Amino acid sequence: MRKEKQLVKISIGISALNEEKNIKNIICDILSQERVGWELVEILLYCDGCTDTTAAQAESIKSRYIKVFDNKQRKGKVYRVNQMLKGFDGDVLVIFDADIRLKDKKIISNLVTQFNFDSDVMLVGGNSRVYTPSSFFQKAIFTSYYVYFKSRDTLRGGHNAFGCTGACLALRREFARKVHIPVNIISEDTFLYFSCLKMGYKFRHAKDAIVYYKLAGSLRDFLKQIFRTHPESVHLIFRQHFGDLVDKEYHRPIGFYLRAILEVFIKNPLGTLYMIIVKVACKPFFPILSKKYKLDWYTADSTK
Repeated sequence: MRKEKQLVKISIGISALNEEKNIKNIICDILSQERVGWELVEILLYCDGCTDTTAAQAESIKSRYIKVFDNKQRKGKVYRVNQMLKGFDGDVLVIFDADIRLKDKKIISNLVTQFNFDSDVMLVGGNSRVYTPSSFFQKAIFTSYYVYFKSRDTLRGGHNAFGCTGACLALRREFARKVHIPVNIISEDTFLYFSCLKMGYKFRHAKDAIVYYKLAGSLRDFLKQIFRTHPESVHLIFRQHFGDLVDKEYHRPIGFYLRAILEVFIKNPLGTLYMIIVKVACKPFFPILSKKYKLDWYTADSTK
C-alpha cells in the first residue's frame, strides 16, 4: 500500500510595532491561503512594545491558530525573531512583516515548494515588492529599488542576497534551531542569509511568493531604512561575522549595474539624480551610524 505523503507543518511568525491598521489584513491573508502540501500549526504574533490596539485587533479574529504575545517593552525585531526561532512548533517557520499584504492565496505554498528542490535548502526568501509609487519623492525612491529588484530577478535566478527579504522568509526547523541573531545586528534577513551559507546550507528565492509593502513617504523615513539595509551599512557590520563571503555575495558585474542605472535614469532622470545626490550625501555617515546603532532610529512611520 502506497504511503501518503506527510503534510509540512507550518508556523507563522510576525513581529509588530503599532500595526493596528494592518494586522487583521495580514492575518486574514494568512488564514485564507490555499493549503497545498502543508498544514497550518500556529500564527505567533509578537507585539514589540505596541502602544496601540494591535494585540486587541489580532485577538478579535476568532481562530485557534492565533497566539498573541503582548510584550509591553520594545526590544526590536531581531529580539522577537530570535524568540520565534526558538519557540515555534512546526517543521517550517514562515516569517512575515506586519505591514505587508499577500498578493494571492498561494504565497505559503510557493515558499514551501522551494524546499523540495534539495534537502540542503534551509532558507527561502519571498518576493517583496512595493506598491506603485505616486508622489515625486516615492518615484525617486523607486529608482533605487529598481536596481535592487533587477539584481534580485537577474543574478542567479534570484537565488542571491538580494532575493532574501525580511518581509517574507521561510526557515526549516533544523536551521532555525541552530541560528541566533546577535543583538547588534540591524538586518536580520541578511544575517540569516549569510548564516545559512556559512553553515553549508542552501538558499532559494521564491519569485512567485509576492508580498507588497509601502514605500517611505518622507526623506526622514527613507534615511532610517537605508542606514539599516543599504549594502554599505551591511558590509560594515557583516564582514565581522562572515568575512569575504559578504563581498562575494553582494558583487554585481559593473556592466550589469551601470545598465540598470541607465535604464531607470531613462525612465525617471530627475528622480534618479535626486537619489544619487541623497546617497552620495549619506556615504560618510554609514560607518558612523552603523556602529552607533539605536533602535528608535529605524522605525519608519510613513510606511505604516
